[in-house]
Amino acid sequence: TLGRRPSPSFSDYHTAPRRQYVAMLSGTAEFETADGTKKQLLAGDVLVAEDLTGHGHIARSIGDDFRVSLAVPLKD
Repeated sequence: TLGRRPSPSFSDYHTAPRRQYVAMLSGTAEFETADGTKKQLLAGDVLVAEDLTGHGHIARSIGDDFRVSLAVPLKD
């Protein structure tokens, strides 16, 4: 699934819809976990999203460019 978000943008706490790779194609994303840890991802970075239960994470687009990402589902 190809995702495109404007910057800045904010998605409050939510869980991943399924286990998946999330590959950043452009822009800058920041993910924040329930313990306050923040990670920034740039174009070329890949995240394994697997927080399917619990508090989840906050997602932000930061910077000036649209955040474009590709989500690739993983087998269960």
